Amino acid sequence: MRILASGCVLLFLGLPAISNSAENITPAVESPTIESLPAPLLQISETEAFSKFVILVDKEKRRLTVFERNGAQIKKVEEYPADIGKNGGNKVKRDDARTPEGIYFLQKRLAQPEIPFDMYGALAFTTDYPNLFDRRENKTGSGIWLHAIPDTVALTRGSKGCVVVRNDVIKKLADYIKLNETPILIFDHVNYLTKTEHEKSRIALNDFIEGWRQAWETQDISKYITYYDQDFKAPGFNLKTWEAHKTSLKSKYEFIKVNLSQPYIIQHKDQLLVKTLQRYESNKYIDYGVKTIYAIKTGSSYKIIREEWSPFSEKEVTKAIARENPLTAQASEQTP
Repeated sequence: MRILASGCVLLFLGLPAISNSAENITPAVESPTIESLPAPLLQISETEAFSKFVILVDKEKRRLTVFERNGAQIKKVEEYPADIGKNGGNKVKRDDARTPEGIYFLQKRLAQPEIPFDMYGALAFTTDYPNLFDRRENKTGSGIWLHAIPDTVALTRGSKGCVVVRNDVIKKLADYIKLNETPILIFDHVNYLTKTEHEKSRIALNDFIEGWRQAWETQDISKYITYYDQDFKAPGFNLKTWEAHKTSLKSKYEFIKVNLSQPYIIQHKDQLLVKTLQRYESNKYIDYGVKTIYAIKTGSSYKIIREEWSPFSEKEVTKAIARENPLTAQASEQTP
């Protein structure tokens, strides 16, 4: 079976073979200093359940960079030239030949015979475009992949929207990709911050998450609901029914405890994605899962537009929370 991506067939069919030396005409890239860090990548969770790597694409510089968690720090691993959509700007609709800009996750790995080598090279990874933020803006299209091209084709042709690299590069990238967990962040231009500025931003967003957690745990519904946008949605809920649901639980539960692992914190302009492992407990109920929060910046603060939760291993959640806060985790385990 051969799979064709409607959104990213390269625009080089029928063209003569070109030597790799053609890539030498690409302007030199000015790399950020070793003391700077990418502004959108604020925290890579140390939780083993998530990916320790993040792929960052700078469309302006036509560069793909891999960052990794290195203890509590963020470290650049590799940097490669990349091709992008033939047309400039952010993808808006199907067949506009633009590469989307946003927070995406690599979902499936494809190779021959599923995909033709002459179009996608040795490997391809699908993305989840259009994501939640894209759908809110009514963007259309599909088939946005990270893939390779044959070595005989110049890496400057322009795709129909995909991010494209060389065959040897896609094979290296495969080692960094954990399907459904590794983010690929695509920007028109990636801004870098000094370590001091980066840490300030990281702390501010951790404070936002902790304030939300505390308001939830103390069942301060009036404060808790201020963290949410008027257009908030969760499976089966809108803002009004969400508030009513939390108010109802407050009347039923004597207490609740909410423990979170160190979260992934990723920004894209005014978009924020937070992903963490969560242990929820009340006097009547307990569960373990992955919590994903989507938020948008409104004025000077973020507002949550959607929450998602899925069950996850009790052992892995407990282990991750213990790494973050050993005393809290021990107290949770001892609660009858």
